[in-house]
Amino acid sequence: MAKENGPVLDMTPDGHFVEPSKPSLAQIALRLLAFAVALGVGAVVVWTAFLMIPVLLVLGFAGYLLMRGQRRGWRGF
Repeated sequence: MAKENGPVLDMTPDGHFVEPSKPSLAQIALRLLAFAVALGVGAVVVWTAFLMIPVLLVLGFAGYLLMRGQRRGWRGF
């Protein structure tokens, strides 16, 4: 029969559970800073995408008109 690996309980020899250490104020501040930076980068990426979509649509439409004009014999620029 296979040995099953169950949950590991951290207990002291006298039967009390081991308390995990609490994070320091510097660790909490560093985590908040990392979260704020990640949130800011995500916001910049989303706004860049929102600003680029209209530009790409206009460029695509201009390219379509130029290709259509070249098929009709128009030289363009």
